[in-house]
Amino acid sequence: MKPLTILLLLSLLACSPQRMTETHLYFGQSKPTGGMVTETEWTQFKENYISRVFKEGSTVVSVTGNWYDPESRRLITEPTYEVIYFYKKAAGISKQIDSLRYWYKTLFQQQSVLRVDKKVSASF
Repeated sequence: MKPLTILLLLSLLACSPQRMTETHLYFGQSKPTGGMVTETEWTQFKENYISRVFKEGSTVVSVTGNWYDPESRRLITEPTYEVIYFYKKAAGISKQIDSLRYWYKTLFQQQSVLRVDKKVSASF
């Protein structure tokens, strides 16, 4: 094969889509006892927990979330951080992601952290 053909083939293979999982986690910022998760608390959680599980990187987006609180029987609107992570299925990753949810709920007295998984085709 000619060098140019090999280079073209390699570049096409490097950009070809891969089957991956896309996970979205929604971390509400309101504390049930009043107040909010502070920017410092969120940054420390990101550095000490999220970055250790999502070593390859993730995307964090500030959004406003609505959810129905069954205890108070009302719709709650609160600032929320959405964390998006793309990965290939691997042993233990689902448990690690669930550990993020557990620790956030424990540290900040949250009722839940929403997790949404979907299969995608992605290339980088």
